[in-house]
Amino acid sequence: MENIKTSYAALLLVLSLSSNVCAYGQSSIAVVVNEKSEITSLSREELAAVYLGNLSSKVGTRELKPVDMEESETRDKFYQNLLGRSRNQMHAYWSRLVFTNRARPPKEYREEIIVDTLLANTSAIAYLPQSQVKPGMRVLLVIN
Repeated sequence: MENIKTSYAALLLVLSLSSNVCAYGQSSIAVVVNEKSEITSLSREELAAVYLGNLSSKVGTRELKPVDMEESETRDKFYQNLLGRSRNQMHAYWSRLVFTNRARPPKEYREEIIVDTLLANTSAIAYLPQSQVKPGMRVLLVIN
């Protein structure tokens, strides 16, 4: 019986260590715009306001169109690290705003489409795993 307890404890230790390694192995998230965009910097507060629909769609003199990723771990990590909100909390937030006709959430795209959208549109702003940043994009912020 003691042998089973020891084996079980060792298995739990291995599983917890491997999950920590996976968590540390995740890449950072880059907030990006087209390199031809007039936006050259953006604070975390301004970025949060853009993705919450609280900031006028203009930053400075340039209109920004936030692009959202379809549901994914990257999206969950982005909202958790930037806003401290889970997927369900964001869904509830946008449901209230849409119901009261105060705002619409950013359009959602697959990661591959986000890259094409950014490269074709100088007013788009999006987030991607840092490893997916391509030539033609300007990184405004990196979120760990």
